[in-house]
Amino acid sequence: MPSKRQNPIKGALCGLAAGVGASAVMDIYWKIVKETLGDRPEQKPKGKNDGQKEAQPSTQIIADKVSEALTGKEVPRKDKAKAGVGVHYATGLIFGALFGIVAAVRPRLGIVGGLIYGAAIWALLDEIALRVLDIAPNPEKVPTSEHVQALGAHLVYGSSTALLTRLLLKLTGSR
Repeated sequence: MPSKRQNPIKGALCGLAAGVGASAVMDIYWKIVKETLGDRPEQKPKGKNDGQKEAQPSTQIIADKVSEALTGKEVPRKDKAKAGVGVHYATGLIFGALFGIVAAVRPRLGIVGGLIYGAAIWALLDEIALRVLDIAPNPEKVPTSEHVQALGAHLVYGSSTALLTRLLLKLTGSR
């Protein structure tokens, strides 16, 4: 029986929820990694030697850039950690919605698609975009093990997004 295309708006909404859940699962992955190996790479401050005013995690740098664009001011120091977490979850939400749209029109998209999606986010966002925007340290300054840990986190995110999106689409009668 061929798969039927679904409503991409419903897919986006299911993907939004899945993206939040997958971001939480990614946080659990990082908690386990941190307990065994140390801080997660994107939360390690970009050093002052890399051209920043002060050492900050990339998520906090992005939060500052958004705040400056909207209000003309950086995030207050006391709120930087929360703002960084907000950037992490907002990113997960956006990428979850995009996955949900694709999953709605490609119903057979499963965990393998999620793994590929997670790897693509890692390569395009973490490895390229953050460096091009001078938000993350140069790749040569980051140990290979940290690149691998970050890839693992994005594989966890992608597979979790795929599983949760599929479950939500099924629960809402979309599949």
